[in-house]
Amino acid sequence: MARDTEWRKKELSLSEVLEKYPDVPKIVGLKIDIARRGLAYTQTALDRLDPEIHQVNKGGIFFSDKRPRPVGLFLRDGSYILTNFDTVPDAQRDNYLVDVVDDKIYITDEGKLLEEVTYWEKPGYYGKKASNGVPMENYAVARPQRLDVALRSECHYWDTPGEGCKYCTWHTNFVKSGKPDIFPDKEIVVEVIREALKDRGRFASIMFGQGTYLAGKEVFDEEVNEEVELFQLIGERLFGDPKKKFPSTLVANAYNDKQLEKLAKETGLMTYTADLEILDHEKFDWICPGKKRFVGYDEWKRRLNVAVELFGWGNVTSSVVIGAEQAKPNGFTSEKEAYHVITEEAESVISHGIAIAGNVWVPSPGAMFQKQDTPSLDFYVRTLRELNRLHHKYDVRRFADDYRRCGAHPGLDLLRI
Repeated sequence: MARDTEWRKKELSLSEVLEKYPDVPKIVGLKIDIARRGLAYTQTALDRLDPEIHQVNKGGIFFSDKRPRPVGLFLRDGSYILTNFDTVPDAQRDNYLVDVVDDKIYITDEGKLLEEVTYWEKPGYYGKKASNGVPMENYAVARPQRLDVALRSECHYWDTPGEGCKYCTWHTNFVKSGKPDIFPDKEIVVEVIREALKDRGRFASIMFGQGTYLAGKEVFDEEVNEEVELFQLIGERLFGDPKKKFPSTLVANAYNDKQLEKLAKETGLMTYTADLEILDHEKFDWICPGKKRFVGYDEWKRRLNVAVELFGWGNVTSSVVIGAEQAKPNGFTSEKEAYHVITEEAESVISHGIAIAGNVWVPSPGAMFQKQDTPSLDFYVRTLRELNRLHHKYDVRRFADDYRRCGAHPGLDLLRI
């Protein structure tokens, strides 16, 4: 995929899209387009990054540019942007540029100042070591108001070559990391959470991210058993009750009825996410063959509905990778067709009390879709705007993935309006 130097002439600009959809704030439209086009930094902007103060990604497996960079940017409205994913080299479109102008940091495009930003600051537990000598941030990383705890990191849909989701780089990057695929020591996880929560007022919730572990009498049994043990230990050690509810979400797989009931009734977990990824049965089967084989599209949706019965209306979320349904060679051939199919399917999900968190698809190095082109900004804004309308229509408004707790789904910012 080579950069198209004429791309600006072929599609509506940010200002033109915002003029077309005047109910979408400029900041939200900008965040959507940044997710689509990516960010680059001048050296002057990177010189403002202070590792003693700011959260810094030191250029690991996710980056083609190995210079240290900010983990995230704050915007003037209190929302933020995650910047710790790879900017694709030779991408289809130019990146937005972060630069310093008049002693302030701005997001710019073609020399125009679009939005003043600041870098995220580190929480108090960063730089400290757990009792086993491992840095605490190895177990839990911070977003501005959410603590992210990584459980297993491997995706075993990839155990059969080609069965991982075609847009995803999770497996590729995990293999590059050289980390062992083990569930973290539960006692250490509790220790780290306890220390993080000493930073009073910093965190609104805790997110637990699970890979895909297929072991057990039934698929996912061992994964769920590990999670239940951890959540009960957190409840007991931090709140005096193994089933005490605490602001939390689990991002994992579509568990069966017994597994969901165990999580809901035997732990204090409050919200649950199982990512459907693609809003079309046929495209899901092609793009997510591992999920197709072990669960299946219709069964995945049914299990999300069961989760709502257990966790409550609005407390179940499913992320989708918007735009990937148009990948070649088997995707939708027009944005118009894709819009109508996926928004109709989105209503069938949202109408059951399930929130949809729309990710903006980026073809990243290492993914099977790495050399694909992505849809226009108009398509993304129109689609996310319609998802917002559906969330309001069915009163699905309580998100673990909102602008405060996640920040990775710019379309959800519209729920603030």
